[in-house]
Amino acid sequence: MSDLVLALHASEFDAELDGDAVLLVVSELVTNAVEHAAPPLALHLHRERAGSRVWVGVTDGGPAVQEGAWTASCADDEHGRGLTIVDTLAESHGTRTHSSGTTHWARIAA
Repeated sequence: MSDLVLALHASEFDAELDGDAVLLVVSELVTNAVEHAAPPLALHLHRERAGSRVWVGVTDGGPAVQEGAWTASCADDEHGRGLTIVDTLAESHGTRTHSSGTTHWARIAA
């Protein structure tokens, strides 16, 4: 079990929360930022008081000048499914652009 899942279970998050779903959404959003965005990168994770949901956000420095090494070197059919996975696991997700970059976020219900 990952440190993130252990931290979720040890915190005030609901017992019904699917830690694996949270971990996969975090992984997809962070991977997208590493491959497609400029630094810096920050991970935000908190429990929403209403609705027993977890909010995951990854803030980056905006679009990268060039794609990451993995994306640039792999075949087209080896990538491009990350946001479909997020869409499947999250109650909602989206993107917010601001002066310091972009935040890609997702809400995962318990």
